[in-house]
Amino acid sequence: MKLTDGGNLCGIKILDEKTRLLPIYFHSIGHYVTQKHIFRPNGLGQYQFCLCLGGSGIFNVNDVEYPIQRGDIFFLSPQVSHEYSPTSDKWSVIWVVFNGLEVERLKEYFDFEDTFVCHADDRRLNEMVSVCQRMFETYNKNERYEFSLTMNMLTLIQLVSGCERITQKSEAKDIKGGFAPVIEYIKKNYMKPVTLDDMAWAGGLSKSHFCRKFKAKYAVTPMVYLNSYRVSIAKFLLSTTAESIDIIAEKTGFSDTSYFCAVFKRIEGTSPGQYRQQRHKVFVQ
Repeated sequence: MKLTDGGNLCGIKILDEKTRLLPIYFHSIGHYVTQKHIFRPNGLGQYQFCLCLGGSGIFNVNDVEYPIQRGDIFFLSPQVSHEYSPTSDKWSVIWVVFNGLEVERLKEYFDFEDTFVCHADDRRLNEMVSVCQRMFETYNKNERYEFSLTMNMLTLIQLVSGCERITQKSEAKDIKGGFAPVIEYIKKNYMKPVTLDDMAWAGGLSKSHFCRKFKAKYAVTPMVYLNSYRVSIAKFLLSTTAESIDIIAEKTGFSDTSYFCAVFKRIEGTSPGQYRQQRHKVFVQ
């Protein structure tokens, strides 16, 4: 099986205290041919690289919106609030999660900010994909942590460090323009009944004009975006709380639990209960 087949998800089967002593260690890796909308208000508990192989998306962090296309990589440190979503029908993304006692020193050595975006040419991107494939294969062949995973992580970090950094706001787009009022309205009101009229009003447009322009920008309808955002919040609650599915459905703006479960499964390909069980099994903290 190849990592680039898509839809693969893996994490360390045995993450013991000895492994945690390593200066850096691999945690998990995956590839989504169709990357979905992700919103993490409290960030991840670990470090992450995301490599775009095709399609397009938007990465939002620190009030700046970065368009992401093939060859772009974004990096995240723990506990950094962020959001990313597709702007094409298929947004192909490889993600790698890692951690370790000396990651902060490595960040300092390579001049990595807590979060940044950079670009790799095709040759360097192919090298990165090869490294990710080796990590994926090593994981699948072994029941315990292999030190080669650490060496591969170091190689990946070195490759990223040589990429052209996209750090200036002139190269990104401040989210205060465009549909920012609509996105802000969704973030503040997702737990309430929200209609197309409400979102169009927030954007200062007629409903038909709003729907047409919104889909042209985000590649989905406003209601699909709203439900994807709600599901992202639900995923966070499923992963970090013991609240019942009924309560989570209500907290994320779904008045009916059955409808919540149907929307969740349509977006994530699994039920809320199965998602919670998978997260607790795969992502060892």
